[in-house]
Amino acid sequence: MVLSLIRNISWAPFAMNRKHKSPPKVFCVAYVAGSIDGRISESNRSKMHWTSKEDRNFFQKSLGKFDAVVTGHNTYRMAETRLKKRNTIVFTSKVNKPRLSGSVVFFNPRKSDFIKFIKNQNYKKLAILGGPKVYNFFLKNKILHELFVTIEPYVFTTGVPMFAGDKFKKYKFCLKSVKRLNKKGTLLLHYQYAN
Repeated sequence: MVLSLIRNISWAPFAMNRKHKSPPKVFCVAYVAGSIDGRISESNRSKMHWTSKEDRNFFQKSLGKFDAVVTGHNTYRMAETRLKKRNTIVFTSKVNKPRLSGSVVFFNPRKSDFIKFIKNQNYKKLAILGGPKVYNFFLKNKILHELFVTIEPYVFTTGVPMFAGDKFKKYKFCLKSVKRLNKKGTLLLHYQYAN
């Protein structure tokens, strides 16, 4: 009888004094340059030679604040020389488990737990550099906290979109700032995830 009473006592009030260490939060910020009609390139293999010098300067200065960058395999191939110099995670379906090559990790998010991997690396801030499937991965998993979109004054009419989801879904962002980067009309939009 006494034993059953002890089992029925709620121990929750006694547990309040224990300090629980919550896992560190990873802060993810995406950077994307696009045309007025929302295209980021002509094709998956196109280089980014059409963005303004002001955008490139902003982008390079921003990257110094991050522990690592995340790209897709096509984006990595286009900027491999520069990305090899920093901690880079390349999303690819060509590996079954994370594979390290210098400061670059080739990672398959369908085969491995990305959040667990990031926490094990002790990364606190990630810059997300695209392409569309990578941006969508972060959106879909609700780990995209901020978004910097540079709008260059061009219309491409066709090409690669900023985001590539498998079905329609609406994500809400709140505009934090708008900055004109040059006289040609290049705009830098800064958004915060608001869902």
